[in-house]
Amino acid sequence: MKIRSRLKHGAAGLLARFISRNNDYQGFWTLGVLYSSVRVAPWRVELNLISGAAYPTNKITTSVAAEQLAFLRTALSKQNVAWHCLKRATLTVQFNAQVQVGYTGTTGEPFVCIVELESLTGQSAKVSHVGRCAAWAPGLFSGRAGHLFPQL
Repeated sequence: MKIRSRLKHGAAGLLARFISRNNDYQGFWTLGVLYSSVRVAPWRVELNLISGAAYPTNKITTSVAAEQLAFLRTALSKQNVAWHCLKRATLTVQFNAQVQVGYTGTTGEPFVCIVELESLTGQSAKVSHVGRCAAWAPGLFSGRAGHLFPQL
């Protein structure tokens, strides 16, 4: 399989896992918690999955970046893509986005999530998803069993 196909497969897997309702931060949906931590313009989270850096920098975004970095490393190794061959790996979430979202049965504002991977040889893959997300707030959503209230 070509490197671009393997990068696209890894990016799509990361995106699907990231937006999944099973992806949680301290027992609550990660996207909702991230949204609550960036409730001012530009309503954007950027994770550098090579260095583990996050913008804006706070406890939640840094923790999420580290978790997604570990997942991406594992996913790419399963695709036989050496970690040192990556030039760029980013995960960006734009909350409160000005996009059309089809009926999803959920409430909240539109978001766009984009995963971009680029190899040192210039091969790249970009996948995105549009959905809806409401910001996490204490008492508004129930968490999984044994959850803790996220420390914002």
